[in-house]
Amino acid sequence: MRVFVAMLSHETNTFSTLATDRRQFETRELRYGGEVLEVYRGTATCLGGMIDGAAARGLTLLPSLAAAASPAGRVSRAFYEDAKARICGDLRAAGRLDGILLDLHGAMVAESADDGEGDLLRAVREFVGPDVPIGVTLDFHANVTAEMVRHATLLHGYKTYPHIDMAERGREAATRVADVLARKIRPAVAFRQPPLLPPIASQLTARGPMRRLYDLADAMERDPRVLTVSVFAGFPLADIHDAGLSIYVATNDDAPLAAKLADELESVAWEHRREFVHHATPVREAVAEALALDVRPVVLADIADNTGGGAAGDGTEILRELLRVQAPSATVACLWDPEAAAACTRAGVGATLTLDVGGKVDDRHGAPVRMQGRVAALSDGAFVHKGPMLRGLPGRLGPTAVLQTGGVKVILISHRWQTLDPEMIRLVGIEPSAERILVVKSSIHYRAAFEPLAARIIEVDAPGLSSSSLDRFSFTRVRRPIFPLDEM
Repeated sequence: MRVFVAMLSHETNTFSTLATDRRQFETRELRYGGEVLEVYRGTATCLGGMIDGAAARGLTLLPSLAAAASPAGRVSRAFYEDAKARICGDLRAAGRLDGILLDLHGAMVAESADDGEGDLLRAVREFVGPDVPIGVTLDFHANVTAEMVRHATLLHGYKTYPHIDMAERGREAATRVADVLARKIRPAVAFRQPPLLPPIASQLTARGPMRRLYDLADAMERDPRVLTVSVFAGFPLADIHDAGLSIYVATNDDAPLAAKLADELESVAWEHRREFVHHATPVREAVAEALALDVRPVVLADIADNTGGGAAGDGTEILRELLRVQAPSATVACLWDPEAAAACTRAGVGATLTLDVGGKVDDRHGAPVRMQGRVAALSDGAFVHKGPMLRGLPGRLGPTAVLQTGGVKVILISHRWQTLDPEMIRLVGIEPSAERILVVKSSIHYRAAFEPLAARIIEVDAPGLSSSSLDRFSFTRVRRPIFPLDEM
């Protein structure tokens, strides 16, 4: 069986002023043809799972494109249209195909299409016709649309946040496509979209409302008639009509059962909607609390400056407070400032210099901080993920430097990347478990690798474009009324 495989992934924060063009994909991930299989085989990713699942079921994969960029503003029309044309061109060149596997995000907004995945799936479906099964993996934060549901045979959403089940979802997608091809299953789908826009920091699946929903979904999946259940928390910072929580249930040729289960999940989500409202600790209070604790490390989660949610990654307010109080043994990881990293690299290890650090992208993440410090370490920024997320996948931070003032160290990176793996800190010779205070720019993903080593975690209410205080944003396009923007 010949199965086409491709990845096109971006989480778009429409409030961001950072352009997502070809260069951003080249910086993060842009691979073609056989290189896709070589790089992703054996990794804890959807593509890695698809490769494993295809091998187990005797499917021959025909790779096309693997493209991903760090979350930011809308994907440029030029890159999106080129990527879509590349995928469709590779479909044409592949000849006869039995199935399709697509690793997508679900919250990609292009300049030419608010619903990037729906637009792409429509193009693929029009090319291959109605009978070729299309299996799709989607991020937990997907803003699922009716167009996506219509053109895919099956959608498989991550069930964890932090996302530690990506490979499992990829294997599931490959297995289900093989089952459709073998005529073992005939999917019947139900889709629900309640008026809910959950803030990012309240979407953790270890506890809270998402855990309740997934406990129920897990019980539903134990019924042999049920193929898959996904509760997509959605990405609230894409100001489009379909942003928000959605529910997807697929059964084996039992549409009434799919509808019944989807209705039950929708009812529970709505009943517990107020549990999604999130509160974090103000900056000064959070730093004072961390310093008062006689344990290490205390992790200060800079949840509003999470590049994984489209924030700049150069927020300065927690750093500013650490410097003000002359905090001992504190590391800020990682602050995106290519200009400052380059200055440190030119100066060399041991040099002392004065730099304006961070706060350079916009006025939403704090003003630049003037630091007079010593260059404590330099690195090329290359590392390999070793945590539960993306294990085995290479990472590139670009030229990286540590600038230290007193006991406060800031890791300056050249490529925007969410702080989700301790290897991003160890690569400059800092052992995160030995620090008294560790600032990580991440909303939830950091928990997979940092929670086991943290003595305490404090979520900080600093400014930024991944804030869970949704009242800080001017929504104009999302469907209304919707909770919690509107009292319902």
